[in-house]
Amino acid sequence: MEKLTKQEAIKLHRKMWNWIADETERTGKFCDKYEYFDVMKIPRGDCPRALCYCCEYAIQKSGEEYENRCKCCPLYWGSDCDEYMCLDKKFMGDDKGLFGRWRDTNNIEESANLAREIANLEEV
Repeated sequence: MEKLTKQEAIKLHRKMWNWIADETERTGKFCDKYEYFDVMKIPRGDCPRALCYCCEYAIQKSGEEYENRCKCCPLYWGSDCDEYMCLDKKFMGDDKGLFGRWRDTNNIEESANLAREIANLEEV
């Protein structure tokens, strides 16, 4: 994938997550990142790593595939974690982060609402 600027990553992130929220509401079915890239006709080889524009930006900025990349995330997830703050709110806790809650919900309305929250996260 091409090198992303912070603003491009955030713009693409918001576009994807608003689409996921809109499609979930429109269809009454769970929509995910895979569907987004399929509908947008973005080949798998051109998708961002972790299917996340912010992760791709963080990896590019940090130069790290795994360690320390999350410190470069351009969004504020409201987490105390240094890594995977999208998944967990607290280190070694049971309190899921926003993406973790979206991934694990079984409720369509909650899924759409969480996707919309993810789309509108504050910038760091």
